[in-house]
Amino acid sequence: MAEDRRPWLGQALHVQSGVSTILVGSLSLAAMMGMTFGLGLQVAVLLAGLVLIGVPHGAFDHLVARPVLERRLGRSWSVIFVTAYLALAGLVLLAWMWVPQTTLVVFLAATVVHFGLGDAEDGLAPDGVPRLVVVLTYGMLPVLLPVAFHAADAAPVLAAMAKMPTDTLEPLLRATQWLVPVWLAAFIWVTRTRLREHRGVAERLTTAAGFLLLPPLLAFGLYFSIGHAMRHVLRLGAWHSPYSQATAFRWIGRVMVPACILCAFGLAGLALVEANVITGLLAPAFRIIAALTLPHMIVTSWLDPRGPGDRRI
Repeated sequence: MAEDRRPWLGQALHVQSGVSTILVGSLSLAAMMGMTFGLGLQVAVLLAGLVLIGVPHGAFDHLVARPVLERRLGRSWSVIFVTAYLALAGLVLLAWMWVPQTTLVVFLAATVVHFGLGDAEDGLAPDGVPRLVVVLTYGMLPVLLPVAFHAADAAPVLAAMAKMPTDTLEPLLRATQWLVPVWLAAFIWVTRTRLREHRGVAERLTTAAGFLLLPPLLAFGLYFSIGHAMRHVLRLGAWHSPYSQATAFRWIGRVMVPACILCAFGLAGLALVEANVITGLLAPAFRIIAALTLPHMIVTSWLDPRGPGDRRI
């Protein structure tokens, strides 16, 4: 059978958006009707998302970097890449040890930028709004809403990461509520512009509802896995093979399966070190994610949608 020469990414992103909208929307509706979600379920969803796609979506970074670096550095590109990647991640881990509170602030700010850039690149940005506004609006959604409206739930994990008392951090998180009206005005602007362009807004609205109505660990786990990470993986698949979805998915599987296994063993190792879920598992896991985010952000900025062989440098 002849290969389908129609690009498949748009349809795949449409399916991803539909799955996210239905799942998060259904859980948000259940929360409105009084359903509660225990800590065990929240942690299970978060960890499953981290293992299956959240952390492994960064396993493609060396493949994205290769066409950029190999042309400039030759055969030594891989050694230089691995050394620089691990060095940047190591600096962040040292920062968590030396200045944890400052590192937490920087991590949250970097998360806003990274998530915002990712969502703005995935066909979610309207044409009539400045790109900076779109990036900050989308990026602040999964960061500002949980800390502003669920400070009591978010504070223990963030406090463990920053090595500070929960009672000290919680009021600081609540104080971010003054940013919500500014964010809401920008969100309405972006949403209304998308509607005028006859483009969907369901996923953004249900994502916002999820971060308002669901516990932050559950809402973040869903967004990070079936939202941010899934869109990134689909973009990578189209980058590798824009005209054959089957080829792209086989390539994705070859890269991600080993990464999933490694991530599962890593989380299991963390769980064995200390029994406390917050301080022994979640806080160290998020510190590691923060360390990997810095080099990951740099590499993803090199991603050219034309494909690995079409980069012009």
